[in-house]
Amino acid sequence: MKAIFIVFLVFFGLAQGIQAQEIRKISKSDLSEILKNPSDKLHVVNFWATWCGPCVKELPDFQKVVNEADNQKVDFLFISLDFPSDTEKKLVPFLKKNNFTFNVCLMTETDYNSWIDEIDPAWQGNIPATLFFNRARNIHHFVAEPIEKPQLEKTIQTLL
Repeated sequence: MKAIFIVFLVFFGLAQGIQAQEIRKISKSDLSEILKNPSDKLHVVNFWATWCGPCVKELPDFQKVVNEADNQKVDFLFISLDFPSDTEKKLVPFLKKNNFTFNVCLMTETDYNSWIDEIDPAWQGNIPATLFFNRARNIHHFVAEPIEKPQLEKTIQTLL
């Protein structure tokens, strides 16, 4: 019986490791490529950080919307502005602890002034901030404040 239990623990531990979310690191040029995406999907790009209280507060609503969304029509990307050195000790544990399964990238360019104008010229760099875009239909909608689930759902439906 002990052997079966030990095998179960080892397997469960490995399965947990497999399920650990991979965080892709992106540079300023990677971000530029993301923003040029020509697909006809609505892209929702959220800028956030684990140290940002309003960001952390809105993420559960975003996770619900991601789970309910038609991924044939909407593509979500969450770009963390946490320090790259905090990826393994803060970002990954935060995502795991909160069961966030959405697509997360980590911005490696910490000179935000070098790229925020590309998101929206009026953006002052405050987070949370969310960009909704569709290059094929010339949609660009930017919200530089927290978004609650009803507003997020309404914005997506309006832009689809």
